[in-house]
Amino acid sequence: MSRSSRTCPDQLSRLQRAVALIVPPLVCLGCAGVPGFATKSSIEQARRRPDGVAVDPTGAPPRARESADASDRLVTLRTPLGADRAVDTVSELFRKIVIEDSDGLEALFTREALATTGNPGASSTPLAVLWWQQRFRRLDYTRLAGEPIFREAELEIYRAEDDVDAPTNPAIHLEALGETDVVIRLPILTSHVGADRLFGDEMIFWLRREGDRYKIYRVLEDFQLS
Repeated sequence: MSRSSRTCPDQLSRLQRAVALIVPPLVCLGCAGVPGFATKSSIEQARRRPDGVAVDPTGAPPRARESADASDRLVTLRTPLGADRAVDTVSELFRKIVIEDSDGLEALFTREALATTGNPGASSTPLAVLWWQQRFRRLDYTRLAGEPIFREAELEIYRAEDDVDAPTNPAIHLEALGETDVVIRLPILTSHVGADRLFGDEMIFWLRREGDRYKIYRVLEDFQLS
């Protein structure tokens, strides 16, 4: 009994030392196997960020113009207006004249539109709007209501690019026209009402594009207020 009691403590001690050498690695292996929890910072770091892209600053588009050459790299073209839009302006002018609408006439002229009377002795060329206001004060244009003033089929229309040797009126110079200019010549059908002369025998209008319409910037008419 005495030998057994001495041997057991020695064996137990050796077993404990062996276990002590084995357990720590097992504990460490167990710790390494435990999955960790993702944090916001780790997600942000792991998220792929796109490569930088060079972006040229957006510049203002070129100013709109009527035409361009094939060699031009970047242009902005305006939608062309047909000559019929210029005819519309002239037709509207006569509608305003018949009702003596001075304010309506003003919208059809450019700001500095001139009325040339064809009188070589005239001291100055009046502004078109003022010229018609004077005529409305002296003459009754409402008497023209229902009367044909001109025929659209008899209109003559000129533009700068037209190949015309000689316009019917020497006052029309195509080489002096701007890129958007239109000239309209029309014979007057009803120049008199009774004894009163209200128009010259013909009128010539110079028009220029403003926005999406044409406006009159010059009128030539052989007419004098008596």
